Amino acid sequence: MATTGSLREIPLAALIETGCRSRASARLRLRQGEWEGEIYFADGEIVHAVCGDLKGEPALWRLLRWTDGQFTLEDEVRSPERTLYRPWKELLLEGMQRATGSSEATGPSIRSPSEIVSRLRSIEGVLGVVVSGPDGVVMAAEVPEGKGEVEGAVTVYLAAAAEAIADLLPMGPFAYAVVAEPQRRLLILRHAPLVIGLLLSPQASPALVLSEALGRLA
Repeated sequence: MATTGSLREIPLAALIETGCRSRASARLRLRQGEWEGEIYFADGEIVHAVCGDLKGEPALWRLLRWTDGQFTLEDEVRSPERTLYRPWKELLLEGMQRATGSSEATGPSIRSPSEIVSRLRSIEGVLGVVVSGPDGVVMAAEVPEGKGEVEGAVTVYLAAAAEAIADLLPMGPFAYAVVAEPQRRLLILRHAPLVIGLLLSPQASPALVLSEALGRLA
């Protein structure tokens, strides 16, 4: 069985997450103009990538720059070889950093989403942490009741809304936002290329939590 579509409608990062979470053997075929590429999945990981003469990580970095083109996801297709060995979330994060140029622009930073969660979760007043990619893919989460996917989707949606408002009004670029709910508050901030959501207790000060979070992310 094959699924086809456009990268404009379903970003490559989301397709990679789907391929890995299914834990099945599959091949993702990509085409952008005259260029073609393939990504293979097995046992919940990316095991091989090819694009032109490139294989492995260099091929994956090139493919993750594609925001337009067509894809075909084929089930039960085994990879002819293995060229990728790191966890898929680590590969995806580095690929997005390279695509946006953030690794050079921001200098040294915490690269592991799980490390970000660990550092920020221990801040006083923080009830949970969600780390998402710019396309809404949840990279790591530790939230009450285990609703990481839901909180991640809310975080990315609200961050996009805040950025749209910042573009319309003379407010400068989006840096962070606070959303108030009856029993908690959600602090959203950018750590390029990631979007981070911090679930705060009613008593927590968003300003103090933000200051502490920025210090731990530096």
